[in-house]
Amino acid sequence: MSTRRLRCFLALAEELSFTRAAVRVGLAQQALSLQIRKLEEGLGVRLFERTTRQVSLTAAGAALLPEARRVVGAWERALAVLDECRREAVTLRLGFVAGAALELTGPILDEFAHRRPEVSLVQREFHRDDPSAGLGRGLVDVAFVRPPFGTAGLCLRELLVEPRVAGLRASHPLAGRESLSVRDLRDLPVVAVPHPDPVFGAFWTLARPAGEGGGDGHGGPRRVTMEAATPAEELMLVTTGQGFTVTALSAARYAPHPEVRYVPVRDIEGSALAVARRRDTDSELVEDFVASALAVRDREQAVVRAIRGEAE
Repeated sequence: MSTRRLRCFLALAEELSFTRAAVRVGLAQQALSLQIRKLEEGLGVRLFERTTRQVSLTAAGAALLPEARRVVGAWERALAVLDECRREAVTLRLGFVAGAALELTGPILDEFAHRRPEVSLVQREFHRDDPSAGLGRGLVDVAFVRPPFGTAGLCLRELLVEPRVAGLRASHPLAGRESLSVRDLRDLPVVAVPHPDPVFGAFWTLARPAGEGGGDGHGGPRRVTMEAATPAEELMLVTTGQGFTVTALSAARYAPHPEVRYVPVRDIEGSALAVARRRDTDSELVEDFVASALAVRDREQAVVRAIRGEAE
């Protein structure tokens, strides 16, 4: 038996007016009358006495009324339980590399939670061996990433670009400079954790682009790279004078070290921070997260300028 017809019965039984009951259930009076007639035919009893002046319940209608209320109420409670289950099942997987979206991370997550309070956000950090933060392997739905890298099939929306800096031993002669050029660094070995992604690895070691000959594009020779097993070992090699490391300006805040000085490198492009998704994904949740990130970026311009190291 259709609960819609029971709802029509309840509306008419409680209003005792086709006009008011039709408004209550959002039907035309003729459509409401048809639903009541079909209900009576299905049950095999007459539920209402109708005259040109009034509508009243029959004995059968009066007997059905409390049971109809119970049935419709139980069904509404069941739907509410199912709706809660659906809400609990709505999950968005967020991947990120070290630092995530920096000081924008909290505001972005707050904005998304405000827009989609029913969504459970599952966060997962990925290390340098996966600069796509899980998107390339389909492990997450959306991610904060640091391009460039070689993973294809992704759509990236830039949040900001911050300068790249050279991390040098504090006692190194270049550590006291306000800024450096690639030529200043060309004879020093780069300390880095090896990357399986050649595009990402080249970007963070100032290596020449693949296919280019004669140095790194800045007149310097091919660099000697010192390999570190972990980021901690990378810093240790810097502090012992084994070479310098290339990182983003925010490292001075997120990974400070008393024996390391971070000096901007002025003649290289900065490091972009982006929110990314797969191109083959058509997800309203993902689009809402990307929209939240862009909205926060546009709203929090003072924070963006601070991340980029720009003076007020």
